[in-house]
Amino acid sequence: MAVSGSAPRRYAEALLELAEDPRAVGQFRASLERLAPVFDRVTVAGLRDPSISLSQRAEALAAGLTDEPPAIRAAKRAIRHGWGVSLEAGLDIEDAAWRTAALSADRREGIAQARVTTAVPLDDQGRDDLVRRLERASRTKLRATFAVDPGLIGGAKVQIGDHLIDSSLYGKLIELGRELAS
Repeated sequence: MAVSGSAPRRYAEALLELAEDPRAVGQFRASLERLAPVFDRVTVAGLRDPSISLSQRAEALAAGLTDEPPAIRAAKRAIRHGWGVSLEAGLDIEDAAWRTAALSADRREGIAQARVTTAVPLDDQGRDDLVRRLERASRTKLRATFAVDPGLIGGAKVQIGDHLIDSSLYGKLIELGRELAS
């Protein structure tokens, strides 16, 4: 169940309000990045599994948070216990809240989200080079996610906020077709 709306946003805003020091926002963001792979679908499915006792699930959750800042641990407990929501709904709200908090932390630090889609997979060096060029061109620090779409034939599409840069071969062929048709 995808969750969006006010509950995750309220939790995210409350979490970031705990970061009175601007440096703490970065620490919270780093913590959220460390936790994202830990709380993958398999882990969340285990936390939702009614055949596992609630105390075992709580212990597993606490073990995954031992090295995180106290505010992150407290926020996870608050969301997990929720205010009158089931464990499943609490986990969905928590996941959405973390994503919202991470995006809000990025905004506070002046980091924009970029979605890069290429025709072929890029190695780490290629990704880093592309992000550096995009940051230089946009004069904005970027946090990029990458996807592959062989249908692009060659080149890439880059989405930064509301701005789309389509330098794919497919996009250029479509544009050429429009010009020839007119």
